[in-house]
Amino acid sequence: MALNNITSFVWKRHQNHWSWIIMLGSLFVLVIALWVKSVLLTLSFIAGIAVSMLELPEPTPPFALVGKAIEHERNWLESPWGWKKGLQGFGMFASVVYVFLSCWGESLMALLLLVGIYANIACVYGNKRMGIDDL
Repeated sequence: MALNNITSFVWKRHQNHWSWIIMLGSLFVLVIALWVKSVLLTLSFIAGIAVSMLELPEPTPPFALVGKAIEHERNWLESPWGWKKGLQGFGMFASVVYVFLSCWGESLMALLLLVGIYANIACVYGNKRMGIDDL
């Protein structure tokens, strides 16, 4: 029961625009902390995540891009599981592990390879939207 309360608390905070921006910025700090192996930056990441859990006011007007990202995330989580969603979930998990390991190993080429893969995936989805290719 307590885990359900914690999960709903974190999810409610995650849906706040300011909290979402602070969490994203904290993840960038974590990536840099892994790259330079800095304890101070790691503590800054932890502080950023703690600050994002505070009850922050909604911005007026809300950030359009953040609102779209939160809505897309909500829709993705509510969609039924299938092979495509499972593959996307595995890809996201593998990407996070890959980025952390690449940053820990200070490999810029490995990070650029991942950017290239993402650009390729974006091209495939763009072609699908334009009707050029069918996924």
